[in-house]
Amino acid sequence: MEDILEILDQLPFSKKKTVLATIIHVEGSAYKREGSCMLIAEDGTQIGMLSAGCLEEDVSWRAKEVLEKDEATVITYDLRDETDLAWGQGSGCNGILSILLQPVNERINEQLMRIKTLLDEGESILHIKRFSKDFKLISEWYCPTNGEPFGDEAFIWNPPEKFPEKDGLFYTDELNHLYIHIYRPRPRLIVFGAGEDAKPLVNIAAEVGFSVTVCDWRPALCNQMNFPNAKCFEIGFPHELGNKLSFTNNDFVILMTHHFQRDKELLSFLKQKDLNYLGVLGPRKRTARLLEEKEVPDCIFSPVGMNIHARGAEEIAISIVAEMIQILREGEKNERKQDYWNLSCRRSE
Repeated sequence: MEDILEILDQLPFSKKKTVLATIIHVEGSAYKREGSCMLIAEDGTQIGMLSAGCLEEDVSWRAKEVLEKDEATVITYDLRDETDLAWGQGSGCNGILSILLQPVNERINEQLMRIKTLLDEGESILHIKRFSKDFKLISEWYCPTNGEPFGDEAFIWNPPEKFPEKDGLFYTDELNHLYIHIYRPRPRLIVFGAGEDAKPLVNIAAEVGFSVTVCDWRPALCNQMNFPNAKCFEIGFPHELGNKLSFTNNDFVILMTHHFQRDKELLSFLKQKDLNYLGVLGPRKRTARLLEEKEVPDCIFSPVGMNIHARGAEEIAISIVAEMIQILREGEKNERKQDYWNLSCRRSE
């Protein structure tokens, strides 16, 4: 998921001077893409990564220089050469990476904490950086999907009419450079059923960045001890859970109570919701019986998970998480970024 999420979780506890490193442009292939970021502390400790390991040491050294000068800078690495002396060192990366290093001063720290608050509230944020012709950082601007934009007062610009196709760096009509990236909150996964096979699913989903809520009518199973990586727990029978939870079209939901009548009640309720993903564990015929229909609608993933011929709870969990990531990425690719752009343009007037 978003690299910034892990950084924001740990930044408030750091008393050290830090530098935020962000990939702002990639030409060719690379291990990570635009928007990937890493936090480097003055003692060399790091949160996140920018490559498969070939750049981090040098970036860390460059970060010390940035702290000394207290000035943001852009550095470029050419990974196309695979000789022993080259940055790629045979890693298979064949691109050119431009990385912005920013000292995290009080102003940037406040902005990052505001980003964290918005992301925790489920907001997406359009982030725009403006550079001069020689790649000096001029100003930054943050535009949430709801609420007021914030950033540097000096952010004055004439946005181009067309939003770029992807995150990263591009040129304006004035031959300056703009970097854009959309920060997205953690996607929420709601798991109905707190059985043993739900444990690896919750653990793996949380590990890759989902915010997981576990729901069950049995408090002895649905608790922090059994699911240490879950964020929330909801105890109740199907008719009770419907009133406790509010669903959005960004939510991922898995039905796996192993109780036919409970599944039937839940599915009758869930199929009416506008969800990003609704998966039902078990054979497709069972799901059809739950629905009391001959065919399972395309909006319901049944059997849940990618077909990798999984065996056992762990492999099934991997197949489910893989399918959810696929749906998530397809949604991001098809997202109307122009809406964010139009929103930021209106708010900059």
